[in-house]
Order: sequence, then C-alpha cells, then structure tokens
Amino acid sequence: MNKALLLSLVLFCCSLQMQAQTLTEAEVTAKMNEAFALNNAKKTAEALNAFLLVGRNTEQQRNEVEHQVYVCSQTMACMCYETLKRYEEAYLLAKKLMSGGLTEKEKKDVGHLYAMNGYMYATSFMHRDNRQLAKARAILEEIMPYADGKVREYVLPKIPLSWYFEGAEYHLSQQYDKALACYQNALKGFQEQRRVTDEISVLKQIATIKGLLYDIVGSEDAYKKALYLAKQYGKPDVQMEILKELWYIRKTIGDVRQAQTYSASMDSLVEATYDLQTKYNYYNQKGNEARGYGQYGIAEQWYLRGKNIAERADAKNISANKHLSYSNLRNLYAAIGRYDDALQYARKAIEEFQAHIPVGDATYNMPYMALADIYRLMGDKENCYRSLDKIFETVSRIVDSKELYHLYTTKGRCHFAFKDYQSALNDYKKANELLATKYPQTDGDRISLLALIGGVEHQLGNYAESEQYYRKYAEYTKVLYGENSLEHINAQIYLANAEGFAGNVTYGCNDYTAAVLQLKALMKQRIPYMNSTEREGLWNPLSSLFTMMTPYALEAKQTQTAFTKNCYDALVMSKSFLLESERSMYDVIKRMGTPEDMHDYTTLASMKNQVKAWEKDYNANADSILSVSRKASRLENLLMNRCKGYSEGTDFMDVDYDAVKHALGQNEVLIDFTDYISQTQGRKYAAYIINKVQDYPLLKALFAERQIDSLGIVRPDMYYSEDYSEDVLKLLWEPLKENVSAGATIYYVPSQLLFQISLESLSLPDGSLLGSHYHFVRLSSARELVKMKSKSNSNKANTAVLYGGLQYDLETTAMAEESKKYDLSNLLALRGEIARGDSVFHNLQGTKEEILKIEDLLKRNKWQVSSYMGKNGTEESFLNMHGKSPKLLHLATHGFYYTPNRAENVDYLKGYTDAMSLSGLVLSGGNAAWLGKQLPKGVLGGILTANDIARLDLSNTDMVVLSACQTGQGKATSEGLYGLQRAFKKAGVGTIVMSLWSVSDKTTSEFMTTFYERLTDKKNAWNKRKAFEKAKEIIRKKYPDPFHWAAFVMLD
Repeated sequence: MNKALLLSLVLFCCSLQMQAQTLTEAEVTAKMNEAFALNNAKKTAEALNAFLLVGRNTEQQRNEVEHQVYVCSQTMACMCYETLKRYEEAYLLAKKLMSGGLTEKEKKDVGHLYAMNGYMYATSFMHRDNRQLAKARAILEEIMPYADGKVREYVLPKIPLSWYFEGAEYHLSQQYDKALACYQNALKGFQEQRRVTDEISVLKQIATIKGLLYDIVGSEDAYKKALYLAKQYGKPDVQMEILKELWYIRKTIGDVRQAQTYSASMDSLVEATYDLQTKYNYYNQKGNEARGYGQYGIAEQWYLRGKNIAERADAKNISANKHLSYSNLRNLYAAIGRYDDALQYARKAIEEFQAHIPVGDATYNMPYMALADIYRLMGDKENCYRSLDKIFETVSRIVDSKELYHLYTTKGRCHFAFKDYQSALNDYKKANELLATKYPQTDGDRISLLALIGGVEHQLGNYAESEQYYRKYAEYTKVLYGENSLEHINAQIYLANAEGFAGNVTYGCNDYTAAVLQLKALMKQRIPYMNSTEREGLWNPLSSLFTMMTPYALEAKQTQTAFTKNCYDALVMSKSFLLESERSMYDVIKRMGTPEDMHDYTTLASMKNQVKAWEKDYNANADSILSVSRKASRLENLLMNRCKGYSEGTDFMDVDYDAVKHALGQNEVLIDFTDYISQTQGRKYAAYIINKVQDYPLLKALFAERQIDSLGIVRPDMYYSEDYSEDVLKLLWEPLKENVSAGATIYYVPSQLLFQISLESLSLPDGSLLGSHYHFVRLSSARELVKMKSKSNSNKANTAVLYGGLQYDLETTAMAEESKKYDLSNLLALRGEIARGDSVFHNLQGTKEEILKIEDLLKRNKWQVSSYMGKNGTEESFLNMHGKSPKLLHLATHGFYYTPNRAENVDYLKGYTDAMSLSGLVLSGGNAAWLGKQLPKGVLGGILTANDIARLDLSNTDMVVLSACQTGQGKATSEGLYGLQRAFKKAGVGTIVMSLWSVSDKTTSEFMTTFYERLTDKKNAWNKRKAFEKAKEIIRKKYPDPFHWAAFVMLD
C-alpha cells in the first residue's frame, strides 16, 4: 500500500460522518483515528485489533460511506497482518474482501495485498518442515491473476518450482512415474517463463528419472537438450556434468564412437575454462574413465587432482565434494589391493560425510558400508563384522527401501566372503523382501539379487534352486537390458553353469554357446571404434568367459562334440586377442592408409612409449603423463575412425576351428594347450588336439600345476634331466601321444607354465629326445598356423643385419657421434634423458667371433650383410630399421627380464610394473643409461625394451635370432607371453629363435654358429627348423647337460 493511499484513508476517516452499528458513530470514528495513530507509532498489533474492531462494526456496509470505512479498515488490517508476518490471516482477509463488491481502484489495492500475502502464505508450504506442495501451488495459481510488478516476478517461478519439489519428493521415494510427471510440469512452466537455469536443472532430473525407468533414448534426449541450453548460456560446469552423463550412457550401451565424441568434448571444454567446478568434474570423470580401462596409475593422478581442488581454501563451493574425492580414491585403492591407502580414505570419507549429517540421522553410519567391504577384501573378518555392526546401529530409523537394500547386500557380501552362506542367503532374501514392498520384479536391483541368491544356493549345494534363480535372472536381464547386452550374456553363462551342476548339461551347453557367440558378435561390432586402451578395458574382464568354457566342457564330459568345437573357437579367440587387434590396425594402415595415417600411428606409438617411461615415477611425472595420455587418446580415436573407412580390422576374429583344421596337412597335428583355475586344485592344464580328419577337436585333461611343483624342479633346465624327464613326460606327454602318429608334424601353442618348456627337448627313457620322433613347431597362437599356410612364398631380398661384439661402455661423446648417423626425427626417439642403474653389463667376447663367422657364411651364400659391432650397434641403429627391416636379423647381446619385485632392486627398472618395460636387449653404450649417466640431448641410452621393439615395423623380417639370455621369458597370461616374444610378433616378425634361460657366452656362440652352418648348407635349402634341430643335436652331443642346449627354442 503506497503512502498516498494511506494518507487519503486517514483524511477520509477523520472527517467521516456515518451511522454506527455496535459502536456509535463517534466511537467508530475515534477508533479509526486511534488505529491510524497506533499504526503510525509502529504499534502494529494494537493497530490491527482496532482496525478489526472497526471492520466488525461496519461489515454490513449499509451505505457507501460505511462500505468505504469497512474496506479501508480491512485493507489496513491486511497491511498490519503482513507487517506482523501473519500471512495466512492477511491472505484470508484479502480473499474475503476480494469476494465483495469492490470498486476497480479498491480491487487493485486489495488485489496487491491478496497476491503478496497469498504468495508468502503459499511459500510456507514449500519449506521442508511443512511441505504441502499441492496446497502451495493451488494458492499460487489462485492469486496469479492479481499479481503484478515484483509480486508477479515472485509468484511465476514458484509454480513450476512447486512441481519440481514435488517431483524431487517422488524421486526420493522411488515413485519414478509420478516424479517424471511432476518434472515435466515444472519444465513446461520454466520454459514458458524462459528461466533457462531452472530449465536445465529440471531437464537433468528428467534425464535421471528416464534412466532409472530404463528409457535410455529419453534420458539421452533430455541431457542433450540441457547441454544445448548450457552451451547457449555459457555454463561450463553444467556442460561438464551433462557430458559426463552422456558419455556414461553411450559407454553403457556400447556406442564407443559417440562415447569418444563426448570425451573429446570434455577435453576441449576443460582447456577453455578456468572454472574450478568444471575442472573438478572433469578430473573425476577422467579418473573414472581410466579406472574403467584398468589404467589405475593414471586414474589415481586424476582423482588426486580433483581432491586437491576440493581441499583448496578458496574453493568453498567445491569443498562439499571432498567426500566424493575421498570415496573415489578409497574405491580405487581397494580395487588394486592398496588396502592401507583404501582404509585411510575410507576414514576420511566417513569423517567428511558425518561432518555434514546430524548425529541422530538415520544415514549417519552409511559410509561404514565401504569400510566393511575393504575389510572383507582384506580377509579381516573381525573388523568387517565390526563395521557391519556400526552400520546397523541406526537401521531401525531407515525407512527408504533402497538404502536398506544396500545395507543388506553389503552384509550378504561379507557373510558370503567368510563362507557363512546361510546368513548371506538370509541377507539377500531380506533385501529382496524390502524392495518388494515398493518395486516390481523388473526393478534392476531386484534382478541383480536373483544372481546373488542363485550364487549362494549353489554354494549351499542347492543346485536346482540355483538354476531356477539364474534362469529368472537371464529372463529379466534380457527384458531389461536387451538380448545382446553384456548383462544378459553374463546371465546366460551363469545359467549355463547352474544348468550343468543341476544335471541339465545339454541346456547348459546350448546356453553357453549362445552367450559366447553373442559376445563375439558384440565385440566385432564395438572393436572397430575402440582405441587400444578401450579394447583392453573391454577385453580383460570378458576374456575369462571364453577361457572358462574348457573346464565346463570337461565337467560336462563334452570332450569331442559340437560343443567342444565351440569351446575351441572361444579359446582361439582369446589367445593373443589384444596383440592381434593392435597388429590388425597397423596392417590396415600399412596396406590402405595414407602417409598421414602412418605418421600419426608412429607418433602415437612414440607417445605411448614416452608415457611408459614416465610411469616409473608417477608422482614426479603426473602432469606429463596425464597430458600426453589425453593427447594420445584423442589421436588414436581420430586414427581409428579413419581406419574404419578402410577396413573393420576384425578379420583375425574369424579364425576358428574350421580355419585351423583346413590349414593342417596330412600327418599334421595341432596341440593347443590351455589352463584354468580349479577351486580345489589350483591351476590345471588341458589340451585340444586337432587333425585333418576328425569332425571335432579332442579335448584332453592333463595335470594340475601342483603336480609339477611337487617334483621339486627349481630351475627350468631340470625339466630335461634324466631325474625329472620321466615324470614330466608322464604328466605332459603320455595323455597326448596316443593321438599322434609317429613322425607327425606337431604344432603346439604353450600356456602359462608351459611357456618355460620345450616339448621337443624332453628326454625319453631310451635317451632320445621327443623331438627326434616328431617334427615340433612352436607357435604363439593357432592363428599363426593359419597365416603360415596362407602366406605365399615371398621373394624378399636376402638381406641380413647382425649385432654382436658390442661395447657397452662408451663415452657419451662417442654415443653422440654415433647418434648423428641416424635421422630418426622425434617419432622414434621420444625417451627420457636420465636413467638410473646399479650394475654393469660386461662385454661378451664370444659374440664378435660369432658375428664374424655368421657374416662370412651368409656372404658366401650371396647375402647382403650389415654388421654392427663395437660402438656402432646403438639403439639409434636398431630403430632406424623401422619400415625397412632385413629378411634376417641376428642379435648377439645381453637380454634381460625382471618381475616387478626383482625390478625394485634395479634402479633403472624400478617403478615399472608391466612386463614389456621389464624385458629387453642391451645395445652399444647401454651401461651409461643403466648407471644413470647424463646423456647428450637426443642421444638414446642403448637399453632396448620390448615396448620399444613393439612399436616398430619389422614385417620384412622373416626370422629374428636372439642370441641372448632370457629372451624367451616374460609374464604369462591367458592373452599370451608378455615380453620380447610378444614385442617381435607385434612388430611383424615371422620366426623367433630365443632362449628360455641364461646360457654361457661360449655355448651360445657355438650353437648359433652351428645353426647358421646348417641353415646355409645347400642340402638344407634354408629349412630353418631342420637346421635348428640339427644344431641342438650337435651341441647336445658335445655338451650333454640340457642346461647347454635345451634353452634354445624356435617360435613361429
């Protein structure tokens, strides 16, 4: 009410002449004047009572004057109510006045009070402690026609906001359909008012709800609309948050290409902003990505960056995210077994959470769930159960069924881990009962409980019940996620195993086969769009689904059936999968790509190698690692998308039993070894035997690794001694020999422990070698056999490059002079400038003579030979062969392979954990780098790791001979052997000659010289394997101890 209106009312009432009702005319006039005086004196309560008394005496409004007095007194009473913040009474009185006969001017004045007080009264129902949103909205809509000016500005947004709050309430109570309807009403209101910030917020909530309702398309659509608005109105932190959700949606449904696009958008956004919230969201997202791909060191650095922002004193608006940062680091450390660090951040997360939650709140102890899980992983039953007790202190106050579900499933996991299966079953069933009060069986959490209950029933020996739960799990995952989803494929495999234990083997085999075929099709669809990191992240958790078909077949006694064939197809798929996928990409670029593609591929390889070098010290090189990793990922995604235009690059996935069988000749057999983990016997071995005539492969169970361990073999050469060979043959060869005819060519693919054993070198009771009765060909995978048989005889020039007689101690000036001979650009020379070490490689005197003899033999047979000796055999000279390698490459030098634990004692290797960085060859000047000397800028150190070799193109090389120690060693995985063997295969080399242990310089030189004498003999016709076996035979006669000759193996 403005001052002019108030003054006119005072003047009017002071001169009032009227007929009184209860009060006399004079008394009404006096009371009115008294009321105004009290109001002017700020005695609002007393003034209110006086105005109300006047109103009661003039309410009948029997004439115009009395009407005016009544309206005036009640208008003033409304104003007093407003001043006293008694909005409900002001609103109701104004509403009463508005229902009477008011003039237009009176309506305007009273309407203002009606709207203002109605607004204030309505908003009281929007507060958390008195929330009645429908009532609030009804009042707001009622007063809306009378609201003008500022009041209108207040009222308008409150109507959609009430819908938003109501949607949030339904959201929290998991009534998602109702929540969605409310959010959509809120969105409509905000759009009409062009309140963009609120529109973005409600779109994000709609996207979330649609995701919870498994409407992925609708969820993504809502996020895209929100992203568009956030871009239009310059909200980088909101853009980052939305992009993160869009990336997650696309990754979940397997749309790799679009996920990469969203990831690139996040990269671009963070580079263009200084906003701390945007950077915080980005760092956590990159940490999540890296963790998902198994890049735990990189994930840690991203998470630490986010934590540092959250802990900054000048980032108070982000400090609320400290709990998220601590939780991310807690979960990461728990996943990788760094339990002390996980416990530290678990306690930080608890402290941070409880600092913002009232002590009596039902959720106060919820963070103890994560602590219980960490102790579960540690096998600490006492502290695990103590943490569970802490969680359940407040369980009686928790009413939300989803929160209770999480509590009981955590408890179930812990009971299961400590083999209290009946308690675990009770916990999971309790969780399901709680969810069932609100959610149908199609709810995602209730579906996941089917698998958990099925697993416990299996452990309790209730196989029929287990099968029923897994069957339901498979049915519901198919409906919820789709037939070709990873969730449903996993569910089918669980069902297949349950069916097998329940005695329904035929159904189990059919379900397992269907699942693996679907998985293979899914991978062929996704792989072409994935960079190497994404492929590894996809493959590592899935590989066991392929390899575990073998023990299933053995249990089901399906040892030579159609199912056995499917099992073998899965095994072929699994071996060297990542190696073949990367090599496939290079082959596509080499055959069909542009010079730009090849340049980008080489740059990418160098960037990855640089990151590997930096990973020795994550803390010191964190910024560089994160920066180059991000750039490498972008470059690889661009390259992958270009390559897809040339070829899908998935042909290697088509190699199967039929292709392998077709590649075999008469009297040829393939023995493909495999291994798996048995719950009761540890690692066990089996083999598939394939020949030209049988319809299906034959699967044979072999031995448990503990049986080999029990023999007491402590050195690899002991496998071939008379004391142990009989027992080794009994375990490894006796089950197989009846399926192989005398004199057959036997191709074999080792697995795990068998990478250390050369079948052909095993000694028979009569003193002869197994290799003298058969022709053995060692393969890295069955795909190599298919390639070998499909290759046409090339007319490569007879060129050879030989390394030997190297000087490992060189002055850095001499190294710099040698380095100048080669223009490697920076693509192949990206390496650290300083390295540290603690031992010296001594010159190998026999290797110079070895090289000179081989050079002479080759030249006499018209070969073009380049020999690198002394100071000339530098790392630069080796890298210079990239793309122009010789037909024959011979390296007589030191080789090395260290496990991560052993590498801790070697400064040069300390910090590396991957086998490709822990294995390699030493070239001229290598001691400088190994001992940590400062090298001139651009000079390479002479330590050639497997990672260095793997990024080269040595595809012209038909054979590489590694006349060096430990070159056949590495880390054994289901994927294959990681080390020099993998490096040269990835580089494109055909045949590799290597050693399984350290052999003396003298014996090695003799063996190599003998090998080349036989190889170049015209009668031999360049038969590599025949020459190799003949050389072993000759050296064995001279040095009967297997230590001297059994180490050498030839791999195709």
